[in-house]
This record gives sequence, C-alpha cells and structure tokens, in this order.
Amino acid sequence: MERLDLGNGLVKKAFEGRRKEAPLIRKSNSPLERYFSALESIAASVDGRSVSEIAESCDLPIATAHRLLQNLQEAGLVASSGTKRRDYRLGKRLLRLLHAGSDTAWVTISVQPILDKLANEIADTCYLARLVGHKVVSVAWAAPSDGLRGFVVPGHTLAPHVAASAKAILAFQPHTLADKALAGKLLKLTAKTKTNRKDIDRDYRAVRENGYATCWDEMEVGMGAIAVPIHLPDIGVIYSLGTAGLIDRLTRRPVTETVALLNAVLEPISRALRNREQPDATESKSRIKDRLTTRAMVSANSAS
Repeated sequence: MERLDLGNGLVKKAFEGRRKEAPLIRKSNSPLERYFSALESIAASVDGRSVSEIAESCDLPIATAHRLLQNLQEAGLVASSGTKRRDYRLGKRLLRLLHAGSDTAWVTISVQPILDKLANEIADTCYLARLVGHKVVSVAWAAPSDGLRGFVVPGHTLAPHVAASAKAILAFQPHTLADKALAGKLLKLTAKTKTNRKDIDRDYRAVRENGYATCWDEMEVGMGAIAVPIHLPDIGVIYSLGTAGLIDRLTRRPVTETVALLNAVLEPISRALRNREQPDATESKSRIKDRLTTRAMVSANSAS
C-alpha cells in the first residue's frame, strides 16, 4: 500500500523500492530531469539526505548537486536542516502543493471517524476545509447521529470574507495570497456581512490573536460557525476544522468551550492528514458512495 507522509518530509509513492546505493535512472540529462531526480532522492529518504548522498543517488558531480540544491532551496522546494551535515528534505512550498493537489478521497476516509465522533460530542455539524490555490474549499463533514443540524457541501468554495473556516486559514497566509482570495466582488449576504477590506483584515488579525474564527449572521441570518486553524509541521495552515449550525444552538455553551472541543481533536486530525495510507481506489469510492447515500437519506428524512 502506498504511503505518503508530508509532515515529516517523507514521500514514498512512486519511489517505493529504490535503494540508496542505486543511482536514479534518468530518461534524459536535461536540467529539469536533474532537478526532479534530486527531489526524488530526497523524497525517498526518511530523515533527509546530504549533498554527497544526493549526488551519489542521482549520479551527479557533487558541485552539480550542490548547485541544484541551492536553486531548489531558493525556490522553497527543499529545505536544509541547518546543521553541520546540512541534510536536505522537501520544502514547505512543495509540501503545500502536494497537499493542495491531493485527491480528497483519502482526506474524507482519514478524518471521517474523527468528525463523526466530534459532531456527536458537539451536537452540531462539523467539517474540514482546505486551501486550494487561493480558495478555501470544504472537503469533509459530519452531522450528529440524532439528526441533521447543518449542511456543508464537500467541494464548495467558502467565502473568504464570511466563512469562519476560510478566515481560520486565510488569516495565516501571506498578504499576496489573501489579496488574491479577496480580489473578486465580495457579496453582502446579510446586514452583518463585512465587505470592507480593513474590517476583514481586522477579523483576520483577531483570528491570529485568539486562535479561532467565527461567523455570526454573516452568511445567513440565524446561522453561525466557529473554526480553528490546523497547523501542520513544515506546511503551515492549509486546513481548518469548524462547526456550524443555528446560532441558538451554537451559543448554548461558551464559545471558548466549543473552541476547546475543536482543539482537542487537532492532534489526531493532524496525524491523519500527515500520516495516511491511501486505500484501494475501488474501496475508497465504495465507502464514499455509501456515506453519500446514507446522508442523502438522512437529509430526506429531515426535510419530510
């Protein structure tokens, strides 16, 4: 079974079975191929590799390997340990790219049991959101077993100026990325929706200071949400965990208590996102189909 551990710089997917002492076989000697070979060599190592080890693995002169690694490091695709040995591992920029481009099937299967349990504990809908490019998208959700409290459509783009889950992620992004996320027309959905950039930046700053984001009557009157950022080692914040529902229900307990319940499961969710074994594709589709069918039945029963 393939294993992909982005959090610790371990990527074993296409590189399974390669041996450290065997040079990587390149189809061509082009500069691009040499860069890829260096990345593959680093990805196949658990604890990172030194310049000499990468040079040997890629069948390159040490000077060439050193130059390639310097360029990759400047681009944020690799990072050095900073020690005397200077082992290299995959960089933050590349790890974020790998997460953003990954199929959501493994995300749903990895975090679903945690979301299901959390939804029953909070007694409201819980969901996971992810940064894709400059947009925040919902990827998985769970409702309490005693009934449907809210509905979060997987794959739905969340408003950057409104959704608590989007605020929880965008508050930790570079200004250039936030600028792109907020570049389009910001719809005034309710009287409490903030569309002024200074007000939105103030919200983002509050997220960084408080460690959580909220949405009260901003998307729909009477509806609210609370979300916390998920900090992944070597990657940063590209996921958030939230709960949503009727404000009357969400405020039956102090916001800090709900935040504490969300924070309590961040470690297992972070572990699931970083260390996961991708299941067989047929099995994944079958399990997801079963979940969608069950939820459709719950939704129909709730509406009737």
